[in-house]
Amino acid sequence: MLNPIRNSLNPTGKNHNQMKNPSNHKIAALALLGVATFQLATNSSFAQTVTNAFDKASNPAYSGGNFDTGYNGGFGFGAWTLSTSGGGHYVGGGGNFGLWNNGFGAGTGSFATRPFNSSLAVGQTFSISLEMGHLNGSLEHAGFNLEDNSGNVLFSYWQQGGNNPDGNYLDANGAGTATGFAYDFNKMDSFAFTLNSLTSYTFSDLTTGNSLTGILSGIAIAQVQVFRANLAGDPATGGGGGTDFLFNNLSLTTVPEPSSVALAGISGVGMLLALRRRMR
Repeated sequence: MLNPIRNSLNPTGKNHNQMKNPSNHKIAALALLGVATFQLATNSSFAQTVTNAFDKASNPAYSGGNFDTGYNGGFGFGAWTLSTSGGGHYVGGGGNFGLWNNGFGAGTGSFATRPFNSSLAVGQTFSISLEMGHLNGSLEHAGFNLEDNSGNVLFSYWQQGGNNPDGNYLDANGAGTATGFAYDFNKMDSFAFTLNSLTSYTFSDLTTGNSLTGILSGIAIAQVQVFRANLAGDPATGGGGGTDFLFNNLSLTTVPEPSSVALAGISGVGMLLALRRRMR
């Protein structure tokens, strides 16, 4: 039952604090919004990933079923340079770039090189998808290099025949085993290389969830080279028969540091609280 005395004294139905300073609730709401903004800003998952470069074999630039020296699909990369002595290159019906190689020994191999429009920056990630065909012996290699602008290898990842459970990598400390980076026959797997500092990185197999960290020389990474090669001494296998090496989805991405947004959130909350104190 309504209280006629209370309502006759306050016919608006509002309490006295509301009538005295109706802006308090607006200030409080803004302060809560500022706190929420700060919490989101300090959560790294809130930062929006920026794609700096991307290309895939389904790009219209490769509609003729091939990619070759001078082809330049996507954005953020320079044009391809192809060298396929003893082998060849193509864009497959499955929508992937392909390399094959029948030769072996020095001077042979199939290589596809793509420069970055700007060197890999600290905090950026280079990603690529790889599909291994048959690697019939330990001297048959397929993988990719990250190089300086003179073609010197700064990081390399590859698979080789007879090493199925793990992959292989090379950095400033020499060669190592990429434990758990399994040779996944005829399946497209995704990999990501993140530059943590000028001399350190994290490399991840996004399919298995395994990762490793390592050391770099500090020289700028300026291009990627994908390769399928049979080393000297490899018996002539004749190629073909599923030995092709497929790859796709080249990208460079950046996750912005949330620190500047977090500082803005802190400042905003402080200003709102100060304003509220002055209005009491």
